[in-house]
Amino acid sequence: MAISTAVPIWIALLTLTLLVAVVVWANQREITLQASEARADQAEARAATAEAIVTAQAQVQSATATALAYANSPEAAVDRSLNLVLAAEQEPTEQRLKALNDAFGPGAMAFIRPEVEHLLSGGLHLGGASGYDVSVLTTANPGPDQAEVRTQERWTYDERNARDERARCLIERSEQTYTLQRAGPEWQVADIQLATSSRTDCSSG
Repeated sequence: MAISTAVPIWIALLTLTLLVAVVVWANQREITLQASEARADQAEARAATAEAIVTAQAQVQSATATALAYANSPEAAVDRSLNLVLAAEQEPTEQRLKALNDAFGPGAMAFIRPEVEHLLSGGLHLGGASGYDVSVLTTANPGPDQAEVRTQERWTYDERNARDERARCLIERSEQTYTLQRAGPEWQVADIQLATSSRTDCSSG
């Protein structure tokens, strides 16, 4: 009778032990699966981060290349040259006038010089509302070291005397073609051909 009672007890204990083992195994398996999923998620996140970094680097490189290409373009050279004209007419120092001679060849300077000389001879300079807007209409490359840039421009000439009083104010609208020639690594404006030009008083817009 004692033996038959002991057998079910051992069976119950064995069953309980197996059940505990199964539960422990299942928990460990769940932990292992969760750890694997976490590692997979981390790997996916790292891959996504790496892809984002590569994409950002490519975009920066592309933007840099585009900026460098524009900076070395004939269109940018024209805009820089017009900035030099405006700066020289605002404050005609020897240094700024020399910069004009470096940016413009003799043929182009023949076009620029009359306006500069008009200001110098009258003791005037540009100030106040003076400035310009330029739109590039076309660009052509007749040769590897030559370019032609056709622009549409709107200049405001707010002429001031030594006391910074307005002498006169004109708005000029024009279309012209700049012929540029390579001068070492830079472009130089060799010639300017005026197509159309009209001037109005600033008060009439």
